[in-house]
Amino acid sequence: MAADWASGLEVSRWAKELQVEVGKEIYFSKFMGEGPGNAIHVKQVEEGVGKDVTFGLVTQLTGSAISGDSALEGNEQSLSTYANTVSLNQKRLAVRDTGKFENSKVLYNFRSTALDLLKQQYAELIDADIFSALTQTADNHAYYSAQAGGYAQTGEDPEGALTATDKIALDDISAMKTIAKIGGAYNYKIRPLRVDGKEYYVLILHPEVAYDLFTLDGWQTAQREANVRGNDNPLFSGALGIWDGVVVHSHEGITTGADAGSGDDVPFARNIFMGAQAACFADNSGMNWVEKTFDYGNQLGISAGKIYGVGISDYNNKDYGVIQYLTARTDVDA
Repeated sequence: MAADWASGLEVSRWAKELQVEVGKEIYFSKFMGEGPGNAIHVKQVEEGVGKDVTFGLVTQLTGSAISGDSALEGNEQSLSTYANTVSLNQKRLAVRDTGKFENSKVLYNFRSTALDLLKQQYAELIDADIFSALTQTADNHAYYSAQAGGYAQTGEDPEGALTATDKIALDDISAMKTIAKIGGAYNYKIRPLRVDGKEYYVLILHPEVAYDLFTLDGWQTAQREANVRGNDNPLFSGALGIWDGVVVHSHEGITTGADAGSGDDVPFARNIFMGAQAACFADNSGMNWVEKTFDYGNQLGISAGKIYGVGISDYNNKDYGVIQYLTARTDVDA
């Protein structure tokens, strides 16, 4: 039946419901949370206050202890602190029906349908923004590709060194875990995510790279022997499996291209290896829901808006919680 526009609109209720539903649909929601112990560090800020949000980092102490009666005074360590600023922006979407006469011909409620469609589109929009933040290429960011020269920076044209056979390798996953633990020239040590006292990292693969993963000797055996079955922590929800303490996921939002290699003809993917605080998400508001009538009340339009910002955790020109894993991929549709 058509929506009854003369009844109470309950705009606040629709806005709250949209906010909740979008939160459920966001792929990265399993990795998001307030506090730097989450892969996507969320900071809630007062609505309408400021356009930028600053996230801070205090690096670990590295000085030596003073032995015996040697003077401690004058040998104190200084704290190394860095700031990362995330800019906020408003993202709005809207839908509009065709009129009361057309609505009378169909059995749906325009507001409920608008809620479902806006929910899906906002979830996809936020996920795309997070994937984009984690896959920065404009500046020098950490990447790893054993076949294409190991561990380096994106400014060094990593795609140009790929060949069609430079696909995912289990040794690469272990190598990235090692780099995460010891740090490197292009990233700080990456703190793992903790679940039930155990430490894990996360690797998100493009589905075609996941296809290549399933063909590797040792992967299926490792999954049969894995001991995390039944774990209800969101970190494992939808995971493909675990290798060497790295939880492997797959998502089509991973950045891809088809022009790598010396001949510009190698399909590739920029997969994402991450630990705690890989990205910073600033949430400045809930969801806004606005209804407006047109043509003397014959048509109804609904708009939704949200103010937020997302950025890679980059402090002092070094990545903090993420390494881009560059691989060739099988083009299944070729």
